[in-house]
Amino acid sequence: MEGINGIVRASEIYVEAIDDDPSLADKFREDCADFVPASAWSQFEAVGRKWMHPRLIMGGMADRKKANLVKRLPFSTQERVFSHNRFDLLVSGGDILKVDMMEATQEQAEQLCNGSEIRTIPEQKAWLEAVTIREENKPEVMPYTIVNGKVSFRRAVTLTRQELKRLLQEM
Repeated sequence: MEGINGIVRASEIYVEAIDDDPSLADKFREDCADFVPASAWSQFEAVGRKWMHPRLIMGGMADRKKANLVKRLPFSTQERVFSHNRFDLLVSGGDILKVDMMEATQEQAEQLCNGSEIRTIPEQKAWLEAVTIREENKPEVMPYTIVNGKVSFRRAVTLTRQELKRLLQEM
Protein backbone atom coordinates (compact mmCIF):
# COMPACT_ATOMS: atom_id res chain seq x y z
CA MET A 1 0.00 0.00 0.00
CA GLU A 2 2.87 2.37 0.74
CA GLY A 3 4.18 1.89 -2.80
CA ILE A 4 0.80 2.67 -4.30
CA ASN A 5 0.38 5.70 -2.03
CA GLY A 6 3.86 6.88 -3.06
CA ILE A 7 2.96 6.60 -6.75
CA VAL A 8 -0.27 8.50 -6.14
CA ARG A 9 1.54 11.30 -4.30
CA ALA A 10 4.31 11.48 -6.94
CA SER A 11 1.64 11.56 -9.67
CA GLU A 12 -0.18 14.40 -7.92
CA ILE A 13 3.07 16.38 -7.62
CA TYR A 14 3.83 15.75 -11.30
CA VAL A 15 0.36 16.99 -12.33
CA GLU A 16 0.66 20.11 -10.15
CA ALA A 17 4.04 20.87 -11.71
CA ILE A 18 2.93 20.43 -15.33
CA ASP A 19 -0.26 22.41 -14.67
CA ASP A 20 1.94 25.32 -13.56
CA ASP A 21 4.39 24.91 -16.44
CA PRO A 22 3.57 22.37 -19.22
CA SER A 23 7.17 22.43 -20.47
CA LEU A 24 8.23 20.66 -17.26
CA ALA A 25 6.82 17.42 -18.69
CA ASP A 26 9.77 17.25 -21.11
CA LYS A 27 12.22 18.11 -18.32
CA PHE A 28 10.88 15.30 -16.11
CA ARG A 29 11.18 12.83 -18.98
CA GLU A 30 14.77 13.87 -19.71
CA ASP A 31 15.94 14.02 -16.08
CA CYS A 32 14.39 10.66 -15.16
CA ALA A 33 15.00 8.80 -18.43
CA ASP A 34 17.45 6.38 -16.76
CA PHE A 35 14.91 4.94 -14.33
CA VAL A 36 11.40 5.92 -15.55
CA PRO A 37 10.27 4.65 -18.95
CA ALA A 38 8.83 7.31 -21.27
CA SER A 39 5.54 5.42 -21.45
CA ALA A 40 4.99 5.80 -17.68
CA TRP A 41 4.51 9.58 -17.71
CA SER A 42 1.08 9.49 -19.31
CA GLN A 43 0.02 6.94 -16.70
CA PHE A 44 1.39 9.16 -13.90
CA GLU A 45 -0.65 12.04 -15.27
CA ALA A 46 -3.77 9.85 -15.49
CA VAL A 47 -3.32 8.74 -11.87
CA GLY A 48 -2.56 12.29 -10.67
CA ARG A 49 -5.71 13.62 -12.35
CA LYS A 50 -7.76 10.68 -11.01
CA TRP A 51 -8.52 9.39 -14.49
CA MET A 52 -6.95 6.01 -13.74
CA HIS A 53 -6.80 3.96 -10.56
CA PRO A 54 -3.20 3.53 -9.32
CA ARG A 55 -3.61 -0.23 -9.01
CA LEU A 56 -3.82 -0.39 -12.80
CA ILE A 57 -0.21 0.84 -12.98
CA MET A 58 0.94 -1.70 -10.42
CA GLY A 59 -0.63 -4.67 -12.23
CA GLY A 60 -3.72 -4.80 -10.01
CA MET A 61 -5.38 -7.05 -12.56
CA ALA A 62 -3.63 -10.14 -13.87
CA ASP A 63 -5.57 -10.15 -17.14
CA ARG A 64 -4.24 -7.35 -19.36
CA LYS A 65 -7.32 -7.32 -21.62
CA LYS A 66 -9.60 -6.95 -18.62
CA ALA A 67 -7.36 -4.21 -17.20
CA ASN A 68 -7.66 -2.30 -20.49
CA LEU A 69 -11.45 -2.48 -20.22
CA VAL A 70 -11.32 -1.14 -16.65
CA LYS A 71 -8.91 1.69 -17.62
CA ARG A 72 -11.58 3.16 -19.90
CA LEU A 73 -14.15 3.33 -17.10
CA PRO A 74 -14.61 6.50 -15.02
CA PHE A 75 -12.40 6.70 -11.93
CA SER A 76 -15.40 6.26 -9.60
CA THR A 77 -16.28 2.98 -11.33
CA GLN A 78 -12.62 1.86 -11.25
CA GLU A 79 -12.72 2.51 -7.50
CA ARG A 80 -15.80 0.27 -7.24
CA VAL A 81 -14.01 -2.46 -9.21
CA PHE A 82 -10.99 -2.42 -6.90
CA SER A 83 -13.26 -2.27 -3.84
CA HIS A 84 -14.76 -5.59 -5.03
CA ASN A 85 -18.25 -4.19 -5.59
CA ARG A 86 -20.51 -6.53 -7.47
CA PHE A 87 -22.15 -5.66 -10.78
CA ASP A 88 -25.32 -7.11 -12.33
CA LEU A 89 -24.54 -9.62 -15.08
CA LEU A 90 -27.25 -11.06 -17.32
CA VAL A 91 -26.86 -14.78 -17.95
CA SER A 92 -28.70 -17.22 -20.19
CA GLY A 93 -32.26 -17.81 -19.12
CA GLY A 94 -32.61 -14.18 -18.03
CA ASP A 95 -31.10 -14.66 -14.59
CA ILE A 96 -28.99 -11.89 -13.09
CA LEU A 97 -25.81 -12.65 -11.18
CA LYS A 98 -23.87 -10.27 -8.99
CA VAL A 99 -20.24 -10.54 -10.13
CA ASP A 100 -17.01 -9.05 -8.88
CA MET A 101 -15.11 -7.66 -11.89
CA MET A 102 -11.85 -8.85 -10.32
CA GLU A 103 -13.16 -12.43 -10.45
CA ALA A 104 -15.09 -12.14 -13.74
CA THR A 105 -13.90 -13.91 -16.87
CA GLN A 106 -12.70 -11.90 -19.86
CA GLU A 107 -16.00 -12.58 -21.65
CA GLN A 108 -18.03 -11.43 -18.64
CA ALA A 109 -15.94 -8.25 -18.38
CA GLU A 110 -16.54 -7.53 -22.08
CA GLN A 111 -20.25 -8.01 -21.53
CA LEU A 112 -20.23 -5.65 -18.53
CA CYS A 113 -18.04 -2.87 -19.94
CA ASN A 114 -19.27 -0.59 -22.66
CA GLY A 115 -16.11 1.43 -23.17
CA SER A 116 -16.78 4.25 -20.75
CA GLU A 117 -19.46 2.73 -18.51
CA ILE A 118 -20.99 -0.43 -17.10
CA ARG A 119 -23.77 -1.75 -19.33
CA THR A 120 -27.31 -1.87 -17.99
CA ILE A 121 -29.23 -5.17 -18.14
CA PRO A 122 -31.08 -4.15 -21.36
CA GLU A 123 -27.75 -3.11 -22.92
CA GLN A 124 -26.24 -6.46 -21.92
CA LYS A 125 -29.17 -8.28 -23.51
CA ALA A 126 -28.66 -6.38 -26.78
CA TRP A 127 -24.89 -7.07 -26.62
CA LEU A 128 -25.49 -10.80 -26.07
CA GLU A 129 -27.91 -10.92 -29.01
CA ALA A 130 -25.38 -9.15 -31.24
CA VAL A 131 -22.68 -11.67 -30.25
CA THR A 132 -25.06 -14.55 -30.99
CA ILE A 133 -25.87 -13.14 -34.44
CA ARG A 134 -22.15 -12.71 -35.23
CA GLU A 135 -21.47 -16.31 -34.20
CA GLU A 136 -24.34 -17.62 -36.32
CA ASN A 137 -23.12 -15.71 -39.37
CA LYS A 138 -19.56 -17.04 -39.20
CA PRO A 139 -18.72 -19.09 -42.27
CA GLU A 140 -18.46 -22.82 -41.70
CA VAL A 141 -14.88 -24.02 -41.48
CA MET A 142 -14.34 -26.95 -43.79
CA PRO A 143 -12.83 -30.02 -42.13
CA TYR A 144 -10.08 -30.09 -44.74
CA THR A 145 -7.71 -27.88 -46.72
CA ILE A 146 -6.42 -28.30 -50.24
CA VAL A 147 -2.84 -27.21 -50.87
CA ASN A 148 -0.86 -28.05 -54.02
CA GLY A 149 -3.33 -30.73 -55.07
CA LYS A 150 -3.17 -32.50 -51.70
CA VAL A 151 -5.98 -32.81 -49.18
CA SER A 152 -5.21 -32.39 -45.47
CA PHE A 153 -7.96 -33.28 -43.02
CA ARG A 154 -8.18 -31.24 -39.80
CA ARG A 155 -10.04 -33.87 -37.82
CA ALA A 156 -11.77 -37.21 -38.20
CA VAL A 157 -14.09 -36.70 -41.15
CA THR A 158 -16.95 -38.62 -42.68
CA LEU A 159 -17.87 -37.42 -46.16
CA THR A 160 -21.00 -38.15 -48.13
CA ARG A 161 -20.75 -39.03 -51.81
CA GLN A 162 -21.87 -35.46 -52.68
CA GLU A 163 -19.22 -33.89 -50.40
CA LEU A 164 -16.52 -36.12 -51.83
CA LYS A 165 -17.60 -35.16 -55.35
CA ARG A 166 -17.39 -31.46 -54.37
CA LEU A 167 -13.96 -32.03 -52.86
CA LEU A 168 -12.68 -33.64 -56.04
CA GLN A 169 -14.11 -30.79 -58.14
CA GLU A 170 -12.25 -28.27 -55.98
CA MET A 171 -8.99 -30.08 -56.62
